[in-house]
Amino acid sequence: MKNKKLLSVVAALVLVATVIRAQADGPESSPGAASGPAYAFNEKESTLYWEGSKPGGKHFGTIEVINGSAVTDGDRIVGGTFQIDMSSIKNDDIENEGMRSRLLDHLRSEDFFYVDKFPTSTFEIKSVEPVSGADPASHKITGELTIRGNTREVSFPADISMTDRAIYAKTGEISLDRTEWEVNHKSKSVFAGLKDSFIDDDMIVKLDVILERN
Repeated sequence: MKNKKLLSVVAALVLVATVIRAQADGPESSPGAASGPAYAFNEKESTLYWEGSKPGGKHFGTIEVINGSAVTDGDRIVGGTFQIDMSSIKNDDIENEGMRSRLLDHLRSEDFFYVDKFPTSTFEIKSVEPVSGADPASHKITGELTIRGNTREVSFPADISMTDRAIYAKTGEISLDRTEWEVNHKSKSVFAGLKDSFIDDDMIVKLDVILERN
């Protein structure tokens, strides 16, 4: 479940941040020519939540975004990238400091996200499309998520809105299969005979992000 949480967080964070940033930069028409206002990720007011589970319980927490950018053509998002710090994963459900530290150290280890070798993960936006009849989501975001050097395409719904001062993006639960990025520790779809000692392949991520105009 630890891998799951982290993956979720990672995936989620990258995706949301990218979307928000992209919406915020609406006036920009290309990576090298900004024709409108820029928006910066508000780290204090934004949350990238992860949740992982296994038989008998679950863990959850947050993870941090390092930086990101997006480009638009008129009011249409045409691309963008985002980067997250894999070493920043946090746990919010374990009160005992020693147990919490052991969990986080394990998530950062080669069993899961191998942070020493792959300190960051990235998300590259391929498309952001408006959707109808999918309340409360207003857009569908599609892009390439890279974790542990493995890149996979992911899509998820998000509710995106914009004012003259800020961009807001929020998702419901996003489910990601960690084994698609070779985060296989205690996966019953990869290893036989685990019985009840497995960690769920699917991880849950939720995003609530704000970008503010510079």
